[in-house]
Amino acid sequence: MRKRIAAAALGMAGVVGVLAAREGLQRRADAARFEAGRDYWQLAFPPDFVRWAKAHLVTYRIPSGDVGINLDVYCQPSKTAPVVVMVHGLMTYGRLFLPMVRGFHERGYTVICPDLMGNGFSGGVRGDTPVGSAAAALVDATLWARQRFDGPIFLLGISLGGAVAYAAAAAGAPVTAVSCLDLFTFDDHDALRQNTMTPQLISLLPLLRALAVPFGWVRIPTSWINSMEHVVAPAEAPLVQTWFRDPLLPRGMSLRTIVSAGYTPPAVPLEQNTIPVLVLNQAHDHVLDPAVTREAYQRLGGPKKYVEFADSPHWSFEQPFTDRIVNESDAWFKEYTAHVPAHQTALQREQR
Repeated sequence: MRKRIAAAALGMAGVVGVLAAREGLQRRADAARFEAGRDYWQLAFPPDFVRWAKAHLVTYRIPSGDVGINLDVYCQPSKTAPVVVMVHGLMTYGRLFLPMVRGFHERGYTVICPDLMGNGFSGGVRGDTPVGSAAAALVDATLWARQRFDGPIFLLGISLGGAVAYAAAAAGAPVTAVSCLDLFTFDDHDALRQNTMTPQLISLLPLLRALAVPFGWVRIPTSWINSMEHVVAPAEAPLVQTWFRDPLLPRGMSLRTIVSAGYTPPAVPLEQNTIPVLVLNQAHDHVLDPAVTREAYQRLGGPKKYVEFADSPHWSFEQPFTDRIVNESDAWFKEYTAHVPAHQTALQREQR
């Protein structure tokens, strides 16, 4: 018996050693890709967009937990201008939404694009972005904005970012209204089954939750979780391949991140929400079943509005699609532009 126990212990130690060595190699490769890929985002846009970004972009780094979070900020001359904080989704980062950034900026908004930890230009291990930490980072970003700007602050969450945006608002982000392109909560296992290439993985969440205690740092290839194949219409597939080759995109997702997506309910359930929320939904979405977002909207309390894009896939690089997100969100935000909640103005006075 003792020999068997010793053999099992040695076997486990060997597995841990292999995983640790693999993780070390991955982190070195991540660092090399990061340094090589700092300017890759420029390949995704026409030269005039790149020139515009370089003329308007200022980057900041703020702490969130023990990680530095990158903020891309495009300021208006007036501190009283409305502020929109754009939240990216899976396999992307803030600077890749430049057309929407420019659209909001031309409509008079200061625009802030945080990169969640483990993504884009932010610190942290690539793909290690537990939901609770992501929501907390977004709260930190909005609090940072509240200290510096006097206008109302709005959140726009894109894809997975829609769920993170709601979670951050529920956790106390000082925002006036929210717009979500896709909405679900991170305790809805049925929604997660619709949002992964491997639905059977969700059935294993209890086991993965136990494994995440000692092995939460282990990263699983992103291709096992989701695919870019169905994100856009077939005609736009070549653009997705260019996007997917971006060296700053994570190539793996930590086990603790995967588990957190199934066990992190929002601080305020959808039914008890009081913050104004616009829900945008793509009728031809083959990444997240549109029925999931429809159901989340039905559950949602508080002031709300629902808009369905009749012919749209999960995402499109075409200007009419991104313009519609900006236009619908702008119209929603304008209903609340004159309103900065009293607790926000008090917070500003305290922090100054």
